[in-house]
Amino acid sequence: MSGLQSWHALLRRPVLLVSFLISVPIACAPRAMDVPDATARGAAATAEVGASTAPVPTAPTVDAIIASEQARVGALRVLHARGVAELRWTDEQGTHFEQGDADIRWCAGRGVAASISKFGDRHAWLGSDGTRWWRFELKTAPSRLVWGMIAASAPTQAAREAQVANPRFLGIAPLIPRAGAVVEVRDGLAWVELEHAGGEAVAGVRVEAGFAIGTLEPRSVRAQWNAGDSSRVDFGELMLVETPGVAQGAWPRIPRRLVAVREGGVTALSIALDSARADAEAADRPTLYDMDGLRARFTPEMMEEAK
Repeated sequence: MSGLQSWHALLRRPVLLVSFLISVPIACAPRAMDVPDATARGAAATAEVGASTAPVPTAPTVDAIIASEQARVGALRVLHARGVAELRWTDEQGTHFEQGDADIRWCAGRGVAASISKFGDRHAWLGSDGTRWWRFELKTAPSRLVWGMIAASAPTQAAREAQVANPRFLGIAPLIPRAGAVVEVRDGLAWVELEHAGGEAVAGVRVEAGFAIGTLEPRSVRAQWNAGDSSRVDFGELMLVETPGVAQGAWPRIPRRLVAVREGGVTALSIALDSARADAEAADRPTLYDMDGLRARFTPEMMEEAK
C-alpha cells in the first residue's frame, strides 16, 4: 500500500485514535519441584503473607483532584502545539505504519483545529466549534468533508471521532469531577466520573478520568456508553506549555503524548508533541474554527454528515 493510500485509510478510520503499542508481558512459571525444600516453603509463605497485608492505596479526594487540575491547566486559554502523528493499524493486507506532522491549535470558547500533513502537503484538517466536529479529507478521491454533532448518546463512529475535537480528551482543559462523584482506585489509578461539558450528552454516556494516585497527574480519559461499548485516550508524561509573561514554575502542563484506543480495537494513531506554546496570535483566529468558512477554503467535492 502506498504512503498516500495509507493516509487515505487513516482518514476513513476514527481519526483521533492516537498511536500505541500494546505489549503483554508473559511470565514464565518456574518448573514445579516434587519436594520443595524448607527454605522455598518458608519464602513462599512469607511472600503470601506480605501480599495479603500490602496496604491498599488511599483514594484522593475530589477537592484535591479539582485543585490539581486547576493548577495544571486552569489558566490555559490558548494553545499552539506541534508534533508527530503516527498511525499503526492491521487489516486484511497486514500490518501498516504511517507518519506525518501534526499542528494543533485551541482557543477556549472557540474550538480546536488540527492539521495533519506529510512532506509539507496537508492531508487532513480536523476541528470543532464546541457544537459540531469536522474532518476534511483533502487527498482522497474525491475529496470530502465529514462532520457531525459532538453530543451523542450512542457509541457510533461519529461519537468516537468527536473526541478528537474535545479539549478534555486532549488533556488541555481541566478534568473536573461531577458533583457528588466518588473516587475509586482501580488498576493503580484513581478514577472519577467527570462533569458534563458543553455539547456533551448527559444521557447514555459516562466520561471518567484516571489519575496517578501520588501526583494526581491525569493518565487516561474514558467514555462509556450504556450499550457497554467504550473508548479511551491515554496520556503520557506531562510537558510545559511555554507561556509568555508568566514565570516558568506557573506554566500549564499538558500530555506530551496522546494515545486514543477503541476497546478491543487494533487501529491507533499517536500524537507525540515536540513543542507547546500559549500563543494567542496563532490560536485566537475565528477562521480556524469556522466549518463553513473552511469548506469554502478547501472546496471538498463531497460533504457527508456522520450519524
